[in-house]
Amino acid sequence: MPYDAAAAIALVKAVFPRSTAELLQQSTGVPMRTVTRWISGDSRIPPKLLGKLEEQRKLRSEFSDEIRSLYEEMRDEGLTRQAARSAILELAASGEFEQIDEI
Repeated sequence: MPYDAAAAIALVKAVFPRSTAELLQQSTGVPMRTVTRWISGDSRIPPKLLGKLEEQRKLRSEFSDEIRSLYEEMRDEGLTRQAARSAILELAASGEFEQIDEI
């Protein structure tokens, strides 16, 4: 199967839509120069990493769906948007999310 740079880059951005290069670098431990070459399409992302990113994309999607479902349930019970946003931001800023897992 030929390498599709656009699809590979889209996959990376689906997993890390914000701070794409920084998070990919931290998650892989490869030099930032390599990451920027991957994201610009100047270099191929290794197939093994693409497989791991695809798994992360699927899990991230499931995670997002679960959070959205829970949010809708809680909104039906009266949770305000600002209280929900505050809770999500507090969780994201907690120690649980400070470390970076290697992919």
